[in-house]
Amino acid sequence: MHLIITLSICILISYAFNLIANKLKISRVVSMIVVGLIIGSSALKDIIIGPNISYVLNIGDFGLLCLMLFAGMESSWSMLYKEKKDSIIIAVFATFVPLLLGFFTFLLMGFPLSTSLIVGICMCITAEATKAKELLELKKLKTKIGSLLMGAGILDDLIGITLFIGSVYLFTNTLITKDILIVFGGLAAFFIGILIQKATGKEKYKIPYVENFMFFFIVPFFFISIGLYFNLIALTLNPYLLAIIIIIAISGKIFGVVLTRPFIKLRIKQLYLVGWGMNSRGAIDLVIVFTAFKMGLLDPTLYSGLVVMALMTTFIFPFFIRGMIKKNPKIMN
Repeated sequence: MHLIITLSICILISYAFNLIANKLKISRVVSMIVVGLIIGSSALKDIIIGPNISYVLNIGDFGLLCLMLFAGMESSWSMLYKEKKDSIIIAVFATFVPLLLGFFTFLLMGFPLSTSLIVGICMCITAEATKAKELLELKKLKTKIGSLLMGAGILDDLIGITLFIGSVYLFTNTLITKDILIVFGGLAAFFIGILIQKATGKEKYKIPYVENFMFFFIVPFFFISIGLYFNLIALTLNPYLLAIIIIIAISGKIFGVVLTRPFIKLRIKQLYLVGWGMNSRGAIDLVIVFTAFKMGLLDPTLYSGLVVMALMTTFIFPFFIRGMIKKNPKIMN
């Protein structure tokens, strides 16, 4: 009975904030993240979630898979294939620039080799689900930049996740975990959605009632699960370390994307937008951070700082992309 009450309250709060977001004309992604932070706060988590946290996290994992599946269904395979060269170039630069920057910075600060490498990997991850939701909402997923963001982000994640699994095996002799399988499942769901779209055509298979049901009852738990990782006390643990993490994470991605300018035909403003798009880290980064923490590869202070970084970069992305599109409506093409 308590589980039913918990799920009902989460759904009602999410629905209420979605209505508020629509009236205020702000991103529903932002509203969902806010819901996650509110429900996941120490003041309300025990009251609303209580002993049902494992159930909420499991539903959140399913929400991640649903979100990625729908994103794949809405994507254009031809556009993704057309942008494959630029996607590969951006993925390589957007992965290794922040990774190396984070790795060497923390190594020079005196952190162990294992910790510095994990921090660097956390800097290089990109969140496809939250980015896909925002692009879907803006109806920009099939544009040149939208396809480039998804293609580069998926390659970025494949590289980052592979490096993480290799690092975990190197330092702990553990090959794979349930959390990593969920991350791979999200990427697989995206490609399954693309295959369904390519094989049948969206209008033939689309069942609005099922899609609306998932977005109303399942997907919100993905964002709530993000909020459950958050701890407000982390902001005061070590403000200087937190500032270093955020600066390296954001600048590393943007600088990495801008460095591709000689190799691809995009304007600086478009590269800047792509850089912010690659900055959104969301649940995939949180899964990696949480997994590394559970395995003893991160201390509590670093863990909290990386969680704040992941949430902050995810939260600010919708504001940047909407602001840039408003100033230049053709920037995505």
